[in-house]
Amino acid sequence: MPVADFAVRMGVSQGTLLRLEKGDPGVAIGAVAMALLALGELHRLGTIIDVSTDDTGLMLDVGSLPQRIRRPKALVLAHEAAPEGHE
Repeated sequence: MPVADFAVRMGVSQGTLLRLEKGDPGVAIGAVAMALLALGELHRLGTIIDVSTDDTGLMLDVGSLPQRIRRPKALVLAHEAAPEGHE
């Protein structure tokens, strides 16, 4: 199917369709949904937007976690001042 025809079926411009094909993250999710609908693959939308299946995104999230978490100074002092057995 020609790009112009597919863009019309989706209800978007050819430029938006080309950006979608290139993976531009600025393309609206509605355009993605319309492309899937035009292809008869709308059932895949749930899989696409399920963050638990985004391995790359999950790895990036884990990579941005701090290596060590420090307690606020007030909690450290309160913990040290607590009598034995009352922690």
